[in-house]
Amino acid sequence: NNGSVVSYQQKIAKWSKRAGVLYQPDERSSYHISYGTSFNTSGDTYSYNALSANTPPESSVNLEIGAKLDSADKRYTTRLALFRSTKTNERNTDPDNAATQLLLSGERHTAGFEVDLTGRLTDRWEVYVSYVWQPISKIDKAAPTAGAGEGQGERPWLTPRHSGTVWTTYQLTPQWRVGGGVNFRSSQTPNRNPGWSAPGYATVDLMAEYMIDDRFSVKANLTNIADRLYADALYSGHYVPGPGRTLQVSLTAKF
Repeated sequence: NNGSVVSYQQKIAKWSKRAGVLYQPDERSSYHISYGTSFNTSGDTYSYNALSANTPPESSVNLEIGAKLDSADKRYTTRLALFRSTKTNERNTDPDNAATQLLLSGERHTAGFEVDLTGRLTDRWEVYVSYVWQPISKIDKAAPTAGAGEGQGERPWLTPRHSGTVWTTYQLTPQWRVGGGVNFRSSQTPNRNPGWSAPGYATVDLMAEYMIDDRFSVKANLTNIADRLYADALYSGHYVPGPGRTLQVSLTAKF
C-alpha cells in the first residue's frame, strides 16, 4: 500500500412511483390495492468500488392486495394481504465488460401472504400474531455466470418460506403487566452457498412491566431466554449469530 486513496461517487436521478386505491364499505372493513416501484443503488450494502460506481440502480416492482377487518365488538383486528415483489434488473458480473461495470441482467420474484391479528381475549389479556408465508420465490432470469451462483428456476437464497411472531400480554394488577412470545423463521440457503441450508429456529422472549404511578414505569425484557444459537444473517463463507440471552431494564417517564 503506497498510501494513495481512491474515491468513487455516483449521481442518480430516478423516480419511485406509488399508486393505490382504498375502499371502505363499512366502519368494520376496508380493502386496498397498491402498486409501487423502488430502486437501490449499486453500493447500498457495501462501499462503492470501480465496478459498482459505474452501474445504474437495480429496480423493483411491488404489488399488493389486502384488507383490514374488525370484529363486531371491536375486540379483534385482522390485516391481511397478498403480495408480489419483482426485481427486474438484478446486478451481476458482465462477462464481456467485467473490468468497468456490473451487468443489470437478472430477474427474480417472490409472492406470498401475510397476516396480522391483534385482539383482546379478555379485558386483561391481549394477543398479537404476525405471519408471513412465501411459497413462491423464483429466479426468473439467471446471470450469464449463474454456474457459480443461483440458477434459473431455483428458489433465491435468503428466502425463508415461513416467518412470524406470536406475542401476548396479561394485566395481572393495575400496576403489573407480564408478557411473552415466540419469534420464528424457517430454514434458508445462505448467500452463494447452495450446498446447504441454515436450519430454522424459534426464540422465546419474556416481559414484565410495573407502573410506579401515572408518570413512571419500569419494564424488563428478557430475550432469547433459552440462549439459543441461531444464524441471523447469512453470507457466502460465514454467518452472524443472533443475540444470545439478553436482559434489558428500562425506566420510562411521561411529561
